[in-house]
Amino acid sequence: MKYLLTGVAAIAMLTACGDKDKSADTAASEYAVDAAKDIKARKGDPATAPQALAAFALDQSTGDRISFADSKLNGDKAVFTDVTLFGGEADEDDEDGMHLSGTDLKAKKLEFDGLAMVDGQASFSKMVMSDVSFVPNDPEEAAEGSATIGSVELVNPSPALAAWVASAFSSDEPGDLPQGAELSFDLWNVSDVNMKLDEEDGTTGTFLVDAISVSGLKDRKAAQMALKDLKLDMFDPEDDMTVKANLGNIDIRGFDFSVFGEEGEDLEDSLQSGIMTGLNPKDPANPGYDSISMKDMSFDVSGVNFDMPSLVSKVSHDSQGRAVKVVTEPTKMTLNTGTGELGEQLSGQLALLGYEKLELTMAGEQSYDPDLDIVTLAANKNYWELKDGFRLDFGAKYEGASAMAAAQAEQDIDPADPAAMMNEVMGKLTLHSLDLKLDDNGIVDRAFNAYAAQSGEDPQQLRNQTAGMMAMAPMMLGGSGVDMELVTEASTALSSFITDPKTLTISLNPASPLKVSELAEMEDPSALTKSALGFSATNE
Repeated sequence: MKYLLTGVAAIAMLTACGDKDKSADTAASEYAVDAAKDIKARKGDPATAPQALAAFALDQSTGDRISFADSKLNGDKAVFTDVTLFGGEADEDDEDGMHLSGTDLKAKKLEFDGLAMVDGQASFSKMVMSDVSFVPNDPEEAAEGSATIGSVELVNPSPALAAWVASAFSSDEPGDLPQGAELSFDLWNVSDVNMKLDEEDGTTGTFLVDAISVSGLKDRKAAQMALKDLKLDMFDPEDDMTVKANLGNIDIRGFDFSVFGEEGEDLEDSLQSGIMTGLNPKDPANPGYDSISMKDMSFDVSGVNFDMPSLVSKVSHDSQGRAVKVVTEPTKMTLNTGTGELGEQLSGQLALLGYEKLELTMAGEQSYDPDLDIVTLAANKNYWELKDGFRLDFGAKYEGASAMAAAQAEQDIDPADPAAMMNEVMGKLTLHSLDLKLDDNGIVDRAFNAYAAQSGEDPQQLRNQTAGMMAMAPMMLGGSGVDMELVTEASTALSSFITDPKTLTISLNPASPLKVSELAEMEDPSALTKSALGFSATNE
């Protein structure tokens, strides 16, 4: 149902995006956000408070846009009970739900603190809406579900944001939400979100969140973003698909929207552009946060189960505020199967490899020298490990991260275009060193057994054929100009790893850094000798 999705979007944007302070008597008040502990609401102006309420269309109990049962104004504070914000007729063009089309918002209580007129605009320091519900105008739609929110709070919004909230109360056509530096506040919190679906076609679902909060949003940066206890349970009868998800807690400190887009872009566009480009020319090592901590994440899609108990990642900065190190602690992920069509399909694929479930652990440590534009991935601290499968350790040192990011931004390159990525972006890369170490813990045997089972071949014979092809590489490349010593060492190590897998190690430590642009244009590879590349390959 549309109103279930648009309702929360509307109320979130109506208050704009902080956390509950300790004076509020709700369950969310127990969920303290560290960055918000010392925040105090600004003082208002009792003399101009009535004018501010008039700008919100709250100077009379019944209006075209809003109504209430009772009100009380005391200085710069005001309280309203049984408030209704009318959504008007349904509008199919209102895709984001910002106008509450076809749905009325009802709140048992609406409270304002710090009311005042500032530079001719209505202002407030704190707004709290309690016992919020969304009621569709269409009775049939109302019978198909419900959407409620325990409370919503906004503290110390910017003048532009406060004015926008006033327009949302007083006009069915509010202006555009402020962007960039104009969008700021100290606290925003939504608590006790409860949405339920029970549609005529059999679609059912629940969506529950204890608390969502953002604090200290200023200049496109948030001091803290947090979410507590999200639960989702949906069933789609058309595709016979169930989706269940849980997230116990996520805490992000120092979230920097400026990393993801240009000034003037709205938050959604900024995030989309940042995800697509992946790198920031001004600060290429910056992932867009100071730290992130996530606990108890799991989901089940028709029997495909994914579980991640925790994720912790932290960023270090230099004296100029530039990101110079990112450390992601060892993180365990489990892929399992259960009852459901997709689970049964995955179970069959895993069985071919001899697994009942996959248990994967990863960790990372990346250092960055912003003056030299050099990234270093620490050896033995960056790895992927599959239980009863393999462990892949990797380390590297390369130059040109900033130049790569700038090239991608300037050329507006589509990451899905490999040729453009190689020529325009990867061409800026200079490789100093590369080290890969693959420990076999059974994955080679599992892979050959699985392929043989599908093809009807003998696994040992298939393994011998593959090893033989690897051993023939020097003969096949003879006369190509490629250094035979390099090819022989590489093919010998790979052939040995297939025949008797131990630890495959491949290293590049060239005497002079390798420029990818020069490699791409190189017509004669004879200069790329084992000695010049510092190449080594072993299976030991």
